[in-house]
Amino acid sequence: MKNSDQLPLSKIHTLEECCALEEKCAHIYRHFGKVFSDSADISSIWEKIASEEDHHANAFKLAIRKLKPGMADVSNCSKKVKKVMNTLEQIHREAETNHPTLVEAFELALYIEKSLAEFHIDSIVKFSDPIISNLFLQMEKYDQGHLELLQETIDSLL
Repeated sequence: MKNSDQLPLSKIHTLEECCALEEKCAHIYRHFGKVFSDSADISSIWEKIASEEDHHANAFKLAIRKLKPGMADVSNCSKKVKKVMNTLEQIHREAETNHPTLVEAFELALYIEKSLAEFHIDSIVKFSDPIISNLFLQMEKYDQGHLELLQETIDSLL
């Protein structure tokens, strides 16, 4: 007998993929923090953003445990998650092999955050549960903060 108080596995999987996206971002930012560890200020910026991405991942984990059914069809969301993840994996591989300059690393992070912001905004309307919609809305607000911080840092380096 199916328990109607649980999310369907397909929707749990989609939220798990969202969690993995946030974890991948944190991993990339920590990589940049290590590469540019000669500056405590720069390293702390990378760690701050990585920690916030960890927080986002944890929010998805909590959502998986706490949310009830009520999400709209998330197949398009899942496709977008895969597309963003492929982009993140490519960026991560290139960053590890090509060692970008500091400005290039911040520009890559800016690109990542813009992609995440678009994904979070698009995802808000895919979920009929107001709690999950609000989760994406809050993450998009963090994305905007990251975009501002990254742009300010780039501007200060140029």
